[in-house]
Amino acid sequence: MFDPRAPTPPAPGTNPKRDEFLSSVRHALGHSVVGTLAAPAGRPELNERLTRQVKMGDPKRIDRWAELAGKTGVKVERARSVGVQAAIDECLEEHKVQSVMLNMADLPEDNIAAHLAARGMKVYRWAQEGCAEAAFNCDASVTDCRYGLADTGAIMVWSDPGFGRSSTLTVPVHVVLLPAGRILADMIDALPHVLRDTGGRMPSNVVIINGPSKTADIEMNLVTGVHGPKFLYVVVIED
Repeated sequence: MFDPRAPTPPAPGTNPKRDEFLSSVRHALGHSVVGTLAAPAGRPELNERLTRQVKMGDPKRIDRWAELAGKTGVKVERARSVGVQAAIDECLEEHKVQSVMLNMADLPEDNIAAHLAARGMKVYRWAQEGCAEAAFNCDASVTDCRYGLADTGAIMVWSDPGFGRSSTLTVPVHVVLLPAGRILADMIDALPHVLRDTGGRMPSNVVIINGPSKTADIEMNLVTGVHGPKFLYVVVIED
C-alpha cells in the first residue's frame, strides 16, 4: 500500500554510494550500462584431473556405478533385455506385492504390464485417469530413469506429462530399469543430455536418487523409508 509519508527514493545520480553499488551489480551481471547486456565470458576450460572422478566414456563406469550404488543401499541386478521380467520378479518376490504403478519415460511397458498382470498383480499406468492417487496406494512401482551417474552411483529422473514424480516417491518398493548405455560419468556429462532431451528447456523437477530414502535423528539413529521408498532396486540392462 502506498504511504505518502514514506521518503521519496533519491533520483539516479543524486546518491553516489547507491549508484556505485548498482553499477557493481550490473557489471557482475554482464551489463556495461543500464539496459545493455554484454556478451558473457566463455566457458572456462575444465581441468579433468581436478573436476572429474570419472572420465567421459570410461569403459569401467558401469562397474563403478554398480559398486557405489550398492554401498548406498541400492540392490543392483544385472540382466539382458530378455531377462528383465525375471529380474523384476526377483526384486518384488520378497515383498508380497499385490499392486504396481508402472511408469516408463522411454522404455516400452506393454510386455511388463502383461507379465505383472499374469502374476496376479493389479497394474496401474501413469497415463491412466486417477494415476496420481493410485500411486499413494500401490505396494511398488516399476519405472525407468533418465540416466545413471557413475561418480556417485546415483540415478537421475525428472517429471513431465508422461512421467510422474509420485511414481518414484510414494511407494514402499521402487524397481528401476536402467540401460547400461545410459550410465554417464557425472553431472558434467548429464546436463547437456538433459538440455538435449528437453529441447533446451530445463525441467521444473530434476531429482538425483542416491539410494533408498534415509534420515537420521540427533542421536544418529538411521531410519529408511521416511520420505520415499524404503527399498530401491535397479536392474541394469546390459545389452
